[in-house]
Amino acid sequence: MPDITILPANLATLVLESCLYGILLLLFISTIYFLATRRTLAGSSRTAKHHFTSLVFIGVASLFVVVTAHWTVVIYQAFFAFIHLGNAVAEDAFYADLSQVSEIIEVTLFFTSVLIGDALVIYRLWIIWGRNHYVVIFPMCSLAGVLVTAIGIIYEFTKWEPRLRGAPFYDESRPWTATGFILTLMTTLYSTTFIAFRILRVNKIRTSFESGLTSFLTILVESAGLQMIWLLFAAITQFATSDAEFIASDTLPAIIGISNLLIHARVGLGWSQDSAVPPSGRPPGKLNREDVV
Repeated sequence: MPDITILPANLATLVLESCLYGILLLLFISTIYFLATRRTLAGSSRTAKHHFTSLVFIGVASLFVVVTAHWTVVIYQAFFAFIHLGNAVAEDAFYADLSQVSEIIEVTLFFTSVLIGDALVIYRLWIIWGRNHYVVIFPMCSLAGVLVTAIGIIYEFTKWEPRLRGAPFYDESRPWTATGFILTLMTTLYSTTFIAFRILRVNKIRTSFESGLTSFLTILVESAGLQMIWLLFAAITQFATSDAEFIASDTLPAIIGISNLLIHARVGLGWSQDSAVPPSGRPPGKLNREDVV
């Protein structure tokens, strides 16, 4: 079966990312609604203003803005290529030109979304482990590595020339790409594993108080699983030097946004059920879903 070519790949990206962005937009609106109303129903003493100014919400909102900008660039590229250029040869050359301004902006937004997504999961890890700095040393180093990788790949894009299209360019950029995917996967896997370990250990000790964290753990693991599966998909297509990598990579920011907002939306659906449990019934200083969503 012949490999997908660059034009169908980008057209498929446009359709798929638009669908994913629609889901992301719905989740973001739902998150705002739950933050503004469900907290009160759950009997929390925290105000809506507190939640809208929390680091987690600021991070999620920033991620939503970045994904929106990324989707906008994809829309612009499609309109420019398929309407302005008007012929297959020029369209192919446009999408293959990695040094064009819109492509540089797109890859910058791509890595920004990855960095924000990794930072959010590291922050949740830090909070759940009682602000233990030692437990986040490894993922913070991985995050720094992803930042260096992003700078390296963006630099490779800026010096791209048409003659580099194909194997030579992939040979130069593959180490950067491989490093970025591995570090991001390690950050997500490490953080999710340690979060799960912490929650399960707390549940074992104080089941009566912390049983609600089990459902949160399930949501967190499922969201992390979605992100890791898409990362693997992107890595496989990249290493196979397939043009399907455009589909996997260009839709990854939306997947990262969805995986993070799913946590807020799904937890928000259960907040009203907590109204029967007064805040004073929970021991002070213990883990609480409100600290990480």
